[in-house]
Parts: sequence; C-alpha cells; structure tokens
Amino acid sequence: MSKLCTVCSTSVAKYKCPICTSGYCSVSCYKVHKSEPCTRPESTQKHESPAAPAEDKDDEEEEKHRLGADDLRRVGESPRVRKLLECPQTRELIERVHKDADPVQAIRVLRQHPEFEQLVQAMLEATDSPK
Repeated sequence: MSKLCTVCSTSVAKYKCPICTSGYCSVSCYKVHKSEPCTRPESTQKHESPAAPAEDKDDEEEEKHRLGADDLRRVGESPRVRKLLECPQTRELIERVHKDADPVQAIRVLRQHPEFEQLVQAMLEATDSPK
C-alpha cells in the first residue's frame, strides 16, 4: 500500500526528505516541508545495530542516490532541463512514470526513448555541476 504525501495528503509520496524521511509528492510539497525545520528520526540514526534487516540496507542504498535540496534546485534551474520539459512528448513520458505502479521499472523502459534519455542526461549534468 502506497503512503500519502505528508504535506498535501492527496497524492502518493514518491520522494522522501533526506533528513527526516517524511514522504512528499512534488517539488512544491517539498518546499512547503522544508519551510519548517525537521530532524532525523531517532530510529534511523547512525548508531543502528550492524545486523540491520535487508530492508534497512536497501533504504541506506537508496539514501546514497537521493537528491538533496541543492541538487533539486540545480535541476529546477537548469536551462537545458527547462527547455526539454517544454516538449509535450517528454511531459507525457514523465506522466507515465508518475502514474505507473512501479516507477523504477517505468524509468528503465522509458530510457529507451531518446526524449526521455535526453532529460535524464540533462538532470544528471545539472546535479554534477559544481556546488
């Protein structure tokens, strides 16, 4: 069962705050969430036992790849990303990911589309830029 966004409570939470792990559905909800200070939950502090369940290890691996606020800002401000998002085909592909029950698999499939792959590469370039 999918969890709802902790900000708007209407959409599925597809992203997690890198600090408190609260779920949110969009950049606008993320901005609302970040307007208030948050803290890392006690149970996810670095002093966990070494025999953590496999699910915790998956969460840790996911955390390594999660974009922080600065990365999200750079993606949102990237002229190349903005230009690519003007294309209706690209927006349609993003909507397919958003609606898919397995968004990770949907992204894997959609990376075969040149328009979608261009967007992915532009986002990666934006996050690789100097901080």
